[in-house]
Amino acid sequence: MNTYGMVTKNRNTSSGFKGYRMYTLMPFLMLTIFLATPSFSFAQQHQGAKILILYYSLTGNTKASCEALQKILGTDILEIKDLRNRSGKWGFFKTAIASLIGRPTKIEPEHPNLSSYSFIILGSPIWTGKLSMAIRTLVDRNRFDGKKVVIFTTTNAYEKEKYKEKSRSLVRRAGGEVVGYYQVLASEEREGKDVARSKEKIVEDTLKYVPEIQKAFFLVP
Repeated sequence: MNTYGMVTKNRNTSSGFKGYRMYTLMPFLMLTIFLATPSFSFAQQHQGAKILILYYSLTGNTKASCEALQKILGTDILEIKDLRNRSGKWGFFKTAIASLIGRPTKIEPEHPNLSSYSFIILGSPIWTGKLSMAIRTLVDRNRFDGKKVVIFTTTNAYEKEKYKEKSRSLVRRAGGEVVGYYQVLASEEREGKDVARSKEKIVEDTLKYVPEIQKAFFLVP
């Protein structure tokens, strides 16, 4: 009888201790849930949001960068083709003149379907301080309303802020919200000469921007 009474008493004490422990842990558990809620809401808010990379590339540098971004970010990707021949010295000369005066070009596709995308990455080389004519023509002839846009460029020299602002303004006029602008050098100076960088180096520098692009698109809290 006494033994039974002792066992019963021990059980009651254990149960009381567990109840007390849950009571003291409850505020901590509630705080944890509260802190986790914004992240859950964040994930819900952006679930199904899609990214599209639109790029033009003449030498392959921008293409290499954008394809690397596509693989890491899991995006869709679409190459914008300039239907004018820009190869060779004469093609380069004509391109420089046309870029300086802001002349549009013939592109394909001219009107890609952007309706299912919330986020756009515009990839382009820089010519005469401007986005390539193919990308400028694309932006001029399409609407980017309600879309967050990242501009990504490959360039032989880092652009000055005033030139970057002109590119941002071009996108804003098309209704887009520019949330990031990133540049990767396609050449570097060695012994007083400009030397083309390898595509591996260009891609390596490109991938360093992935966390920043994700934050710019609000894909990570």
